[in-house]
Amino acid sequence: MNLGKRFLEFLDRRIEGFGGAQYKNFGIFGIINYPVSYFILNILGTDESAIFRFSAALMCFPLIFVKKWPIQLKRYLNLYWFLTLLYCLPIFGIYSLLKNQISIDWLINISIGLFILFLIVDYILLIIIYVLGILLGYLLFISTGQEVIFQQGFPPNFIYIYGALFIIGCLFSRNKERLENERFQTIKAVAGAVAHEMRTPLLSIATIAYGLKRYLPILIKAYKSAKNEGSDIEKIEQHQLEFISQIPESIEKTNRNAFSFIDILLMNFKEDFKETPTTVCSMQQCLEEAIKYYPFSGNDRKLVSYITHEDFKFRGNDLLIRHVLFNLLKNSIYYVRAANKGNITLTPRVEKDFNKLYVRDTGKGISSHVLPHIFDKFYSKTKYGTGIGLAFCKMVMENLGGNIICHSKEGEFTEFVLSFPIINEH
Repeated sequence: MNLGKRFLEFLDRRIEGFGGAQYKNFGIFGIINYPVSYFILNILGTDESAIFRFSAALMCFPLIFVKKWPIQLKRYLNLYWFLTLLYCLPIFGIYSLLKNQISIDWLINISIGLFILFLIVDYILLIIIYVLGILLGYLLFISTGQEVIFQQGFPPNFIYIYGALFIIGCLFSRNKERLENERFQTIKAVAGAVAHEMRTPLLSIATIAYGLKRYLPILIKAYKSAKNEGSDIEKIEQHQLEFISQIPESIEKTNRNAFSFIDILLMNFKEDFKETPTTVCSMQQCLEEAIKYYPFSGNDRKLVSYITHEDFKFRGNDLLIRHVLFNLLKNSIYYVRAANKGNITLTPRVEKDFNKLYVRDTGKGISSHVLPHIFDKFYSKTKYGTGIGLAFCKMVMENLGGNIICHSKEGEFTEFVLSFPIINEH
C-alpha cells in the first residue's frame, strides 16, 4: 500500500472517529468570513492580501455542495477538507500575522483560528494541521522576500499563553474523543453481552421446537386413532389440531428470526472491513438471499417487492451487503408501519458511471431536519433505534468505493440509492 493511500485512510479514520466533518458549515463560514473581513480590516488599516483572502473563500466554496460531488471525487473529500483547513486557518493566519508585524489584532485572530480547529477536528489532526501550517505559513512569508518584524507593544508572554492554550485544548479534545470511543465500546459490549445471554435460551427453545416437531405428529396421530376407536377422551376440534401441528414450525421460525436480529445487531458494530474477503457478487442474488433470510414479522413480507429483469455484478462481500439490505428493510418496514400505508420496492439498475440499487418505500417519510443526520453514528429518531444501522451501511458502501444517499419527502416516500463501482467481469 503506497503512502498516499495510507494517508487517505488515516484521514478517513480520524474524521470518522471524531463523528464526521462539518463540511457545509465551514464552507458557509469561509465564503462569508474571508471576503467580508477583507473589506472591514482594510477600513481599519490592516495590511490585507486580496489574493489570499479570496483564494481561501474559493477553497471553502465546494464544501457547501459536498452532497453533489461525483462519487469518484468523494474518496478524496477528506483530503480536500484537510488541505482547506490547513490553508484557511494556520497558513493564512501565520502569513497574515507576520505580514502585519505580529500585531495584537492578528494574535487574537490566530487564537480564534485555533479555537475553530478544536471544534471541528480531533487533537491528532489539529496538531498536524497547526504544526504544518505554522511552518508553511512562515516559509510562504519569507519566500516573498519579507522580513519578520515585531510590532512595538508585542506581549512577551503571549507565546507561553498560546502554548498553554494549545496543550489544554488538546487535552480536552483527547478526553472528548476518549469518552466518545468509550461510549461506543460500552454499547458494543452491552450488545455483545445481551446477544450472548439471548443465544442460550434461544438454543433451548430450538431444542424444544425440534422435540415437538418430531413427536407432536405422533401424539396427534395417536389421539385421532383413539378417537376413531371410541375412546372416552376430550374432543379437540380439527382446526385446533391443525393449529397445534403448526406450533413447532412457528417456534422454529420465531427462533430463526431472533437469531437473525442478533446477527444484524452484532454486524452493525463491526468497525473494520478492510480484512473482509471480497469477490464478484450478483446484486440479484444478494436481493433474493436478503429477502429469503430477513426475519419478517406477520404480513411484512407482502410489503416488499423487487425488480428481477435487471442485474449487475459488483466486487464486495455478499454477507456485508446482505446486512446493509437488512438495515434498509428494517427502516423501511418501520416507516411503512408508522404511516399505516405504503410498500417497499428494491430496484437494481445498470447505469453509465455506477450501477445502482434503489430501495424505496412509500411510507411515513423522513422530515427535512432529520434527513441530513441519518448516517451519523448514534443519531436516531426511532423509538428503539441505536443510530448505528445506517452508519454501518455508509461505512460498507464507502469501503466498496461506492456511496449511499437518501432522498425523502415527509408523508410521501423515502428512497435510498446505493452506488456500486462498475467492474470488468472478465
